[in-house]
Amino acid sequence: MITLEHIVNERGEESPSASGLLSILKDQSTTFILHSLEPILEALSILSKSIQTKNGDFNQLEKSMLGTLLRLEELKDVSINEYKQIFDIVDKIKTLSSTNLNRDRITRATSRTNEISLEEIFNDKIVKFIDKVISNIKARFESNALKFLNCFRIFDVSEATNEQEYGIQEINTIRQQYPDDFNDDLVAEWKVFRKYLFVQKQQQKSAILTQRQQCINLVKNGMTRDMYPQLSLAVEIFLCAPISTATVERDFSTMNRILTDLRNRLTTEHLEQLMRISIEGPSDLDDDLKDLIINCWKVKKSRKISV
Repeated sequence: MITLEHIVNERGEESPSASGLLSILKDQSTTFILHSLEPILEALSILSKSIQTKNGDFNQLEKSMLGTLLRLEELKDVSINEYKQIFDIVDKIKTLSSTNLNRDRITRATSRTNEISLEEIFNDKIVKFIDKVISNIKARFESNALKFLNCFRIFDVSEATNEQEYGIQEINTIRQQYPDDFNDDLVAEWKVFRKYLFVQKQQQKSAILTQRQQCINLVKNGMTRDMYPQLSLAVEIFLCAPISTATVERDFSTMNRILTDLRNRLTTEHLEQLMRISIEGPSDLDDDLKDLIINCWKVKKSRKISV
């Protein structure tokens, strides 16, 4: 605001944009609203980052969502420290930006009047905005859907136990959700598969598979897929549920990196294969894989190379 005042004082009518912006920011209510939005947007930013991680799962999503909702409910209380600091900031800005008002002339009654008006603005604008945000979050992440998807937490090796009832309730919930697709074999398959998970936990490998990785392996591995057909189908349903649109956006970004102007003759099949390698392939190539790729190219038809 001080910078804008200098621009207006030096240029006068030649800077209508600066003059208009200054008149808006000089409004105490506008300044208060802008500062009050900062902690709200910060909470939403944390939620957005947590659900856009590549290895995010629904357990993490639920924790992040509940934490965000609690934080937003807390921000509806005007008496918390964040808003006390904002009241002080607004008061200082008003004092510094006013050329005719001396700090010593601000009476206690004037400060109290400003505080009351800002509280009214808070209740009328900020609280209603927070309520709308909370409503949108709850609509976006429906509790019943999250409850169902959290049933697949039983595939998390770190939570596996040797108890007879471990995962039975969750498996029955999945079965009830899709009664036409599953029968009693689903429970029987789970009773066998959970022993495999518990053995993995007992071995305490350095790199234990995450819940999503475990589900992907169950679907991809042909042998385990044949051994647990219904369990594999249930896992496919889980894997088809995206946490956010970030995965789809990454796929489009990958396609744009591969299908450049210099490679516009790539066929759809070739493009799909390159995208699959880029998205699902290993980040580093070991020597065996490098040799396999080189040998594959050696047996291909000889090509003329311009030097």
